[in-house]
Formats: sequence, structure tokens, C-alpha cells
Amino acid sequence: MTKTSLLLLALAAGMPLAAQGPDSLTISKGDSSIQLYGILDVGVASVAHAQSFDPYHSLGANPTVSKFGDKSATGMVDGGISPSRIGLKGSTDLGNGWKGIFTLEGAINVRSGDTVNAALGVAQNTAAGEMQSASSAVSGQLFARGAFAGITNKEFGTLTFGRHTALFLDIIGGYDALQGSQLFTPIGYSGSYGGGGATENSRVDDSVKYKGTWSGFSLGLLHKFGGVAGSSTARSTDQVSLAYEPGPFGVTVAYQSYKDALAIGNPGGTATQPLGTVAATAFDTKALMLAARYKIDALAFKGGYEQMKFTNPSDPLDDAGVTSLFGQVVSGVNVTPYTVAGQSVEKKLDVYWLGAAYDITENFNIGVSYYHVKQNDWSLGTTPTGSPKNAGNAKYASLLLDYRFSRAFDAYLGYMGVNTDGGLGSTQIGYLHDSNSTFGVGLRYAF
Repeated sequence: MTKTSLLLLALAAGMPLAAQGPDSLTISKGDSSIQLYGILDVGVASVAHAQSFDPYHSLGANPTVSKFGDKSATGMVDGGISPSRIGLKGSTDLGNGWKGIFTLEGAINVRSGDTVNAALGVAQNTAAGEMQSASSAVSGQLFARGAFAGITNKEFGTLTFGRHTALFLDIIGGYDALQGSQLFTPIGYSGSYGGGGATENSRVDDSVKYKGTWSGFSLGLLHKFGGVAGSSTARSTDQVSLAYEPGPFGVTVAYQSYKDALAIGNPGGTATQPLGTVAATAFDTKALMLAARYKIDALAFKGGYEQMKFTNPSDPLDDAGVTSLFGQVVSGVNVTPYTVAGQSVEKKLDVYWLGAAYDITENFNIGVSYYHVKQNDWSLGTTPTGSPKNAGNAKYASLLLDYRFSRAFDAYLGYMGVNTDGGLGSTQIGYLHDSNSTFGVGLRYAF
């Protein structure tokens, strides 16, 4: 809905308009208000080893390492730092310090003017196909980034019901020196870190979420209802976070477990997995995150650690019956992704990051950061002699320059380089390159 439409709606309803800054709009009547807000972030990026940019994904490019894409590619990206969005927030006074609230937030693809639909790109492209398609929790939903309603009180906290961001995703942006950038950090690009093991879990349907803050301490709780007949735990998650953030210092810890996560992948382009469908993988995850930050005048240090564990799903029979995800037909579900030689195994990823951000001036910030992803060997010795096992490393170095012209408008320039080995990027197991680099520039307007 445009600002013009909201203005006409307000006039028709007899509601006065109250400006909340030069670029925002709030509609108020009595004890209730609705605010229109959003971010438009668009730019150009060049990736050294890539497939063609995906027109359906939020970012469109893959700044990490993949098994496909042998040529450089330059194109437009959406959400180099912040994924573009438009949303409505509302509140109404319930008395005695309580308010009723709601949020509806949609994902915009500024490059095309459409909504972001990563799953559509996956369905139309095999892994070795022309496009650099990738899965995402943002896949064509009208309000893909969030849709929830509830109650809030400064003393007792906020309780909401609907589609929420995962607690891990809430943490990353504030504890990364590069703002959790999609284009210049692996923890921003891949929603699997924010989802505790699966990109699709970074935003959680059918969930109830609680957040409360007292004297610098904050508590977060989230539970997802699976809604599966005969199993109260299938496709459910439980998450908890605890933080202490008194002024310039902050530290947080979070934990989550997820039963029967479902991740989508490209079809095989065969009769059993034709284009226009998606493949799916079911698994359980457990994840732990620790993060800290400290600011001294104009200099801020930020870092963190995350461990993710992956095992076979708890309810494989039910998972195998899934026929649709994100509005796409599922042509097959792998319910034994972590079975080797007939034995169930555990895959583990350890992720470390450390960086610093410095305010050169009041409006000009520079951020640098290092990220290290380490994978265990869960092959049980089944890989051929001389070949890399599953164990491997991915090491990233990133730089971001961000100049803010005003409260609402900034421009940025960034770079990320990555080197890999073993199971995370060796040329001995099918990767065309064990390194990659990405350079990008962009503009961001927030209202």
C-alpha cells in the first residue's frame, strides 16, 4: 500500500496524520496508531566465481563458495546490507500500562518490484543450472518477514503470536561489526546461522514469542507448534536467549532445538524430480550461540560463536509425506541425510567471528571482520583414500565502508573474500574453485 493510499484511507476514516520524522507516516486516532515503515537497499555487485544472478532471491548473488559457476558475474543486488522491506506496525492502549500490538512486514525485491520468492528460483533451476538459486525463509509469502499480534507492557514484557524471527537471527545484526550484511558476511548471507542450522528456520511460522527487559537483562523465549496429528513435537522448535546489555557492553547466549526441519533444494531435472518442483531434506538441529560486544568511544568490538548439530529427523514417516513447501510441489524428501553405511551420524559446524567497527566521523563508519566456519568429519571413514573427508574449513575476511548522508539515507562499499578446504570447498570433491571474492556498492533508504 502506498503513502497516497494510506493518506486517502486516513482521510476517509477521519484519522489525523502525525509525522514521525521526515520520511515516516503514522496514522493516529484516539489511543490507537498505525505506522508505515520500510527499507529500500539496492546496489551492484561483482562475484569472481558465480552463476547468473537469481532474479527471485532477495540478494540474487552467492558471495560464498559453491560447486557451480566458473565465470565472474556482475549484476544488481537487493539488500546488500539490509534486506528491503515494507511494513505496518500498530498499537492500541489497553489501560494500566498495557498495549495491544501487531506487525505485518513484507519482503520487497527492488530489482523487479515484486515480492521476494527464493523458492520459486530454486524450483526453476537445477543445482548445476544457469542461476545461482538459493533457499530462504522468504519465499513468496505476503508478509514473509513477519506477521504477528499480541500484547506488551514495559514492566512485564511482550508476548506475540504468529510468524516471528528466530532468536538467533535477532542476535546476529547487533553482534556483527558489518551489521549482519547479506552481501559481505556469511552469517548475514546464509540464514542457516540465524536459523540455528537451516535457512528456512530463521523465520518461524505458528509460533509464540516472548521478550522482556529488566535493568539491562533481557530474556527471549520462542516455541513453534508443529500441528502434526499424532506427534506433539514434530516440526516444532524451542528457543531461549538471555542477554546482559548495560550501555556500551553486551553479552548474550541463546540455545535452540528444532525437530523435523525441512530444507528445500534444487530439483534434479529428471522424470522423478522435474523442473518446477523442489527437493526437500528433513533433519533435526540443536544449536548454541554466544556473542559479545564492547564500545569504547568511536570504536566497537563485536564477536561470537555458534555451534550447530545436525541429525536424522525425529519423525521420518511424517516428513516423507510432505508434498508442498512455500507453495512449490515437493518431488521427494530425504529423511536419512545423516546416515552413513547404515549408521546414524552427527554433522557439526562451529562458527567463529570477530570484528571491529570505527566511526571515522559522526556519519562515516568502517567495519572489518573475520569469520571461520569449521565442519567435522562425519564420513565414518567411507571416503576413498587420498580424498578429503567431510571435515573442512571456510575462512572469510570482510570490509564495509558506510557513509550516512542523513538519518534516512546512506551509501556503502564493501568486500568479502573466502578461502576453503576439505568438505567445505576442496576442488577434489567437485568444487571448481576453493576461493571466491565479492565487491559491491549500494544505497539504502530507511523510512
